[in-house]
Amino acid sequence: MSLLEKYAKGWGFRTHTPSFDVGEELSAFVTGVDDDGTPVVRVGDSIIRLEDADPGLVDKRVRCRVTGFDDDAHTGTAVYLETVGDSAF
Repeated sequence: MSLLEKYAKGWGFRTHTPSFDVGEELSAFVTGVDDDGTPVVRVGDSIIRLEDADPGLVDKRVRCRVTGFDDDAHTGTAVYLETVGDSAF
């Protein structure tokens, strides 16, 4: 194994469009609302709608559980679990 191979072992690239499995829990900021007024969480270019959440959660960090995700469209739905923090600005 070359020095470069040893140095780069375990490296990988992150994607701009991560996918999520049903039941997976994540913590992220609510970045806005869609046209229907539903709060959305954006992780990279993937968008997850929090269908049962209060639109007042914009700029709050929340925990949510994924209920559905379309890998091709990079969109999904999740259930709001709790607020875990506020924005730093």
